[in-house]
Amino acid sequence: MDYASSGTETITLEVSQDMLAALKMGATDLGERIRLLAAISFFQEKQLSLGKAAELAGLNRLTFMDLLTQRGIVVFDYDESALATDLAGIAELVDRD
Repeated sequence: MDYASSGTETITLEVSQDMLAALKMGATDLGERIRLLAAISFFQEKQLSLGKAAELAGLNRLTFMDLLTQRGIVVFDYDESALATDLAGIAELVDRD
């Protein structure tokens, strides 16, 4: 199936009234929370990019980044070797001038 051109899909989740009461939230709030948690999970597992995860969460990219940061989730996975490579490239460009 070509998901890019198929529009949207609806996912239904049945939850008992007891569960909603235990969570102290309504069905709409629970649905929004599940979307957010799914977006965070897919982002952390590298199944969705930052932009796509933000879209799934129903947030703009900056708001989603702020939310990830508040939760202690690394937004940009930038290790030391990548930094060293980039710094070497920058130094090479500077030396050319």
